[in-house]
Amino acid sequence: MRGRKLLVCIVGLLLFPGVLGAWGHRAHFTVNHGAIDVLPRPLRDFYHLNRPFVVRHAVDPDLWVEMGDRAPAHAPPAAAHFIDLDKLDNAPFDGIPKTYAAAVAKFGEERIAAAGTLPWEIAARTEQLTDAFREARWEDVLKHSAWIGHFIADATVPLHTTKNYKGQFSGNVILDERGPNRTVHHRLEWGLLEALPEHYDAVVGRPENVKPLDDVLAEAWRTIRTSYTLIPEVLNADREASGLDASFGPRYYHRLDERVGELVKRQLERSQEMVASVWLTAWKDAGRPALPAVRVIRELPASEGKEPEGPSGTVTRVVVLLALLGGLAALGWWWMRRRVRRHGQGGKDG
Repeated sequence: MRGRKLLVCIVGLLLFPGVLGAWGHRAHFTVNHGAIDVLPRPLRDFYHLNRPFVVRHAVDPDLWVEMGDRAPAHAPPAAAHFIDLDKLDNAPFDGIPKTYAAAVAKFGEERIAAAGTLPWEIAARTEQLTDAFREARWEDVLKHSAWIGHFIADATVPLHTTKNYKGQFSGNVILDERGPNRTVHHRLEWGLLEALPEHYDAVVGRPENVKPLDDVLAEAWRTIRTSYTLIPEVLNADREASGLDASFGPRYYHRLDERVGELVKRQLERSQEMVASVWLTAWKDAGRPALPAVRVIRELPASEGKEPEGPSGTVTRVVVLLALLGGLAALGWWWMRRRVRRHGQGGKDG
C-alpha cells in the first residue's frame, strides 16, 4: 500500500513542470516521503500536511547544479553534495578534522573545495532549519526540510564518498552516453530504482531509530564513513552484473538487485531515519514551537525556486520541452519494466 501511495505521489509531482528536470531522482523522493512516516507526533502531522511540497523539492539541490550560473543565489556549489574522503586521507580517515575551520586550516580551502563539503553542508543547513523553527518562518521550515533531506540522502550513497565515484579506477564500465546506465554511480542511484521500483518504493525506516541528535555534524561523519565501507561491495556487484549483461538491460538490474538490493534498502532506511532525526533535532533545539495545523505552502516563488529568471516565453518553451522529454523517458522506462517483468516470470540467470 505504501509503495502505491509513493508511486501516486511521484506521478503527481511529475505533472508539475518545476520537477521534470528531476527525472531519475526517485531515491530522493523516497527518502523525504519515508522520513515523514517515521516522525513522532506532532511533527509527523505537520509534515504530513505538507508532504507534497517536502517530497517534491527534495531534488532542488540537484537541479541547482544543473542550472549552473542560473541557480538561485542561495544554492551551494556542487561540492556540497559529496566528500571524497580518499582525496584527504587514508581509511579510517582519522586525519580529517571534523570541523570545517580545522579542515581548511589543515588542508587549505582549495583542497577542501575539490574534495567536497557534504558533512559541513548538513550541519549548516540544520542550523538554518533550527532558526526557521525558532522564528516560526514556516515556509522556510519546509524549504530547509526538503533541502536538508537531499544532502543527508547523498551522505548515505557510498559513491558520494570517494574519488572513484564513477568506477574509473576499478575497471567498472563507463559508457559514452547520458542516462541511467552511464556509470556505476548512475546505475546504482538511478537505473536500479527505476528498473525495479516495486522493490524500493515501499522502503520505510524504523520509528524507534528516530531521536534527537546531540551532535548533527558527528552523526553526518559517522554516516559518511559507514557509506565509504560499502564501496567495494557496490563496485564488485556492478562488475559482476555487467559481465552477465553488458547491455545493462533486465538481466543486469536483476543481478545488481540480487547482489546489493538489501544494501540499497538499508541505506534508504538510514537516510529516512537520519532525515527525520535532524528535523526532530531542529524542532527540539528551537524550543518545540507550536506547529501550524494547516498546509503552509503550495509552491516556491519563481525567484526562490528552480526555474531561472527570464522572459516568460523562454520559460514556457523550456517547460514544454521538459514535458516532452519526461513523457519519452516515462515511455522508455515502462518498456524496460515490461522486459524486466517478463524476464522475471521466465526465471533469472545464474
